[in-house]
Amino acid sequence: MATKFQLCPKPTFKANVSIPRPGEDDGILTFTFNHKPLKELSEIEQLEGKTAVDFLAEITVAWALPDTFSRENLEVLLDNYPGALKAIISTYYRELMGNREKN
Repeated sequence: MATKFQLCPKPTFKANVSIPRPGEDDGILTFTFNHKPLKELSEIEQLEGKTAVDFLAEITVAWALPDTFSRENLEVLLDNYPGALKAIISTYYRELMGNREKN
C-alpha cells in the first residue's frame, strides 16, 4: 500500500551511506538524519565559524554502529575515513531531494 503524502515530512529519515575504505570495498553505514527544511539548511551552512563536524552534528541523529553516536565519534569517523564527509553529505542531500539511485 502506498504511503500517503504529507505536507510536513517526518522529522527524521534513515539512509545507507557508502563510505570509502582504503584498500577495501566501501562500507555501508546506516545513518538517521534530521529532516531540515531548505531554508534552515541554508542558514546553517552560512554561519561563520561552523566546521564540517558542526554541520554533520546538525543533520545526523544516529548511526547503526555499536559505538555510541556522538560528536567525538563523528570526528573519529572522519579522521579515519576522510571520504566519509562527502559521502554522508551527498547521501543526505540526495535523499532530501528525492534523487535516489534505482537498481
